[in-house]
Amino acid sequence: MIRLLWFVLFIGSIFYGGIVYAAGEVTIKWFGHSCFLIESSQGTKVLTDPLGEETGYKLPDVMPDIITISHEHFDHNYVRPYKDIPKVLRGEDSHGRDWQTIKETIKDVSIYTVSTYHDNVQGKRDGKNSVFVFTVDGLRIVHLGDLGHLLSKEQIDAIGAPDILFIPTGGAYTIDYLEAESVIEQLKPKIAIPMHFKTPTCEFTLFGVTRFIKDKENVRVIKGEPLIVSKDTLPEKTEIVTLHYE
Repeated sequence: MIRLLWFVLFIGSIFYGGIVYAAGEVTIKWFGHSCFLIESSQGTKVLTDPLGEETGYKLPDVMPDIITISHEHFDHNYVRPYKDIPKVLRGEDSHGRDWQTIKETIKDVSIYTVSTYHDNVQGKRDGKNSVFVFTVDGLRIVHLGDLGHLLSKEQIDAIGAPDILFIPTGGAYTIDYLEAESVIEQLKPKIAIPMHFKTPTCEFTLFGVTRFIKDKENVRVIKGEPLIVSKDTLPEKTEIVTLHYE
């Protein structure tokens, strides 16, 4: 009986690095601005758009396997604390003059990029931006970086149907909360997570998240803990999930 119970527990979970994870669960933690830690059920860690202390947020105390950078601005590309990270994937070249096309599989995470702009004048004001598309535990996770415009049909087709969408909502340097609504309508994600907005910690000239979630249905606020999600727990209708910086 004990052996049978152990077998059931084993096939229903994945043992990796001394930790038992429920099969297919992805853990997402927000460190402020556009910086998230995505951790697969096998323990592979992806850090998106690492930020510096100039933003007001603390540096993430993590050691990821992969770092992704949507564009070469100081609040999205601070990699100095992560010199030993084997994989730093940059969506732009070091001068921000051109996109770098990425299509890789690292451990149990697949990653590719879609070329976009940081503004709505084809990069003439703020330059280029790369959207990162991840496949983790069967989930399509999309990080829009500092997207500055609505998406073309070609870009929508390239991105595909997101299960989870990290979307800027603060305006000024990116799409604002109204344009974010339009992009959500374009992509129709299962879960939309706002990012790049004003908080008490970050006093950039941005809108706060309240304008984005005001009067919306299907909003879930998570405080003090990460979002844990799997294919089986995705909502049928788009849910907005706000994570709080701690």
